Amino acid sequence: MSLNRSTICIAAVVAVLLALVLGTGAGLFDGVPLLSPAAATAIELLALAALVGSWARRDPRWLSRTLPLLWGFALVLTVATVVTLRVTATIRDRYPPVFAAWFALAVAAIAGVPLALSRPGLLRRIAAVCAVPLTIAGGLLVVNQAYAVWPNVGDLLGHTHALGDGELDRTLRAPPPQVRERGVLGSYDMPATVSHFQHRPGYVYLPPAYFTADRPNLPVVVMLAGVPGWTSQWPQAGDAVTTAARYAAAHHGVAPVLVFVDQNGGTHRDTECVDGTLGNAETFLTADVPAFVTGALHLRHDAATWAVVGFSEGGTCAADLVLRHPDVFRHLVDLGGEARPTLRGPRLTLHTLFDGSAAAERAHDPVHLLATRRYDQVSAWFAAGADDPGGIVTARQLARAAAAAGVTCHEFTGDGGHNWQFARTAFARVLPQLGQDLGIR
Repeated sequence: MSLNRSTICIAAVVAVLLALVLGTGAGLFDGVPLLSPAAATAIELLALAALVGSWARRDPRWLSRTLPLLWGFALVLTVATVVTLRVTATIRDRYPPVFAAWFALAVAAIAGVPLALSRPGLLRRIAAVCAVPLTIAGGLLVVNQAYAVWPNVGDLLGHTHALGDGELDRTLRAPPPQVRERGVLGSYDMPATVSHFQHRPGYVYLPPAYFTADRPNLPVVVMLAGVPGWTSQWPQAGDAVTTAARYAAAHHGVAPVLVFVDQNGGTHRDTECVDGTLGNAETFLTADVPAFVTGALHLRHDAATWAVVGFSEGGTCAADLVLRHPDVFRHLVDLGGEARPTLRGPRLTLHTLFDGSAAAERAHDPVHLLATRRYDQVSAWFAAGADDPGGIVTARQLARAAAAAGVTCHEFTGDGGHNWQFARTAFARVLPQLGQDLGIR
């Protein structure tokens, strides 16, 4: 009888896990929200319940010795990890303090699995195994609540529902009726013919007006995420495609073409959009990207109708690219960017980004550029979230310098902190005026 009960429990757990895996792969859970406090609380309560269930036993030795040692190990490893990451400046963002607690819980859950499996009790073993993914999920949800990186399960899994390279090519040749009505998001692998920069595939949003017989020369906006980052962040976490589609619906199908570009070549790589030891990112953005837009998308280049929008490191890039190359781009939106290109410390910045050249570093400093040149035909937005005091100071500093150099300047404080909640709402706030500056009426 005991064997049958065990078999039934194991089969039930396997069936549930298999259903979850298959359903997730099929996209059945793509719309499940991850920013909902209720969803986060439910996962966190399940994680705590699994931990308690895996540790619940009456053995005095377990309670007085093994469990305290387990917790001590988890706490020591957590403190050591936090200190190491801070001292080495591997992580510069301020994570929620409760994330450290969830890290400790995950460590304890992982360390507790072999202990649970070595003791009798089927339910306790199942709880111990389930506690590992649940505590890891709890920690990720805490971070996600703070940074709004993945609004739903589909975003976490990278399900953009964008057309692939081949599908996009076929759509450009013979667009179906729904594309003519709503526009389309497609993926592409842009050639780096001039720069030879190693980059990840990107995306492009084409509004309904792109597919009309008498297509106007649509403006172009290059969209850059930050670090850590990937090209689908603006369409997903930044909700940029929905924002642009809503704008197009209010302007007879006309909206900027959005080009989502990888300026780093990796999730944790940070080129700061300069030509340096990490690759020719600046040349890629100022030569190869325009060549792709004019060649593959058949749009005319006009600096007066081209812009760069960036969040975090992407914001730093936006300022630098437009100020250094106003012949390529003439409008910038810097959302939460730094005052200048920077890595983890001045020495690393100088040698990694600029090969030890102080002159090259100065030539990429927006404040220096604004102090030595005039930009009477450039428009700029500098913004930071209300919960990002350092970003607010930087935005105001750059806005003052830009205004003094003749830039048509806008500066504001948005909702949220240094996160995608801020970037999403800030882009929606900027787009109507940016569209006018790009020539849309």
